Amino acid sequence: MKRVLSYFKPLNRLSRGQAKWRDTYATRASAERVVNLLGPGLPAPDSTLLDLDILCLDFETTGLNPGKDQILSIGYVEMQKGMLNLSSSEETFIKDSCGINAHTAIINQITPEMLTSGQALDEAMEALFERMAGKVVLVHGLTIEKSFLEHYVQQRGGIPLPPLLWLDTLLIEKMLVTNRHMREEGDYRLSSIRQRYGLPEYPSHGALIDAVATGELLLALMTKCFGHSSPRLEEVYDLHHYELTMSQ
Repeated sequence: MKRVLSYFKPLNRLSRGQAKWRDTYATRASAERVVNLLGPGLPAPDSTLLDLDILCLDFETTGLNPGKDQILSIGYVEMQKGMLNLSSSEETFIKDSCGINAHTAIINQITPEMLTSGQALDEAMEALFERMAGKVVLVHGLTIEKSFLEHYVQQRGGIPLPPLLWLDTLLIEKMLVTNRHMREEGDYRLSSIRQRYGLPEYPSHGALIDAVATGELLLALMTKCFGHSSPRLEEVYDLHHYELTMSQ
């Protein structure tokens, strides 16, 4: 029975998904740039989460639809041993302003002039993939970053994005709400959750600032969930994926 239950655990399902992706796509020429995202394999389920290398990631985009909207900027910072390594931080503007309009400029305060000295999308993505390789990827609101990465890999290589080890602070916070109705109707904006945990207020809608803010929020959430004990990867990943399982 224990073996049967283990088969369906989220990390084991992810491991099988990664193996299937490798078997199907890894030898294709178009997979050369993305296969390294998987690294040597998943960490052991009983690994201490905060001992793992984590990449806190955020995209600023012109909208929510990767088929017609664009990535404007990419921000990320690494977390090692439970500490944000600010020397590793990077914010890249994408050299393409055709999606900029007055509405998006007001929201994210990115103007066409800011993008003129930016990088080409392919160049920025190559640098991002190098940083993501083999790491836990932390975001707030998985849909944006995951869907834009999926679209990019499909468009450039004609293959799906490999199954990655994602963590989502939005979903972790959502699962801490015991009332199901409140869970669905609550305010899960990054700034709002940070305020609930007494974290400092940062200017919103900057990719690097939001990446740093997400990393800080993860640390606050781990203290809320596990106190001073060191959470294992499988504990946090199971908590993170419960909401996804319930919604299927």
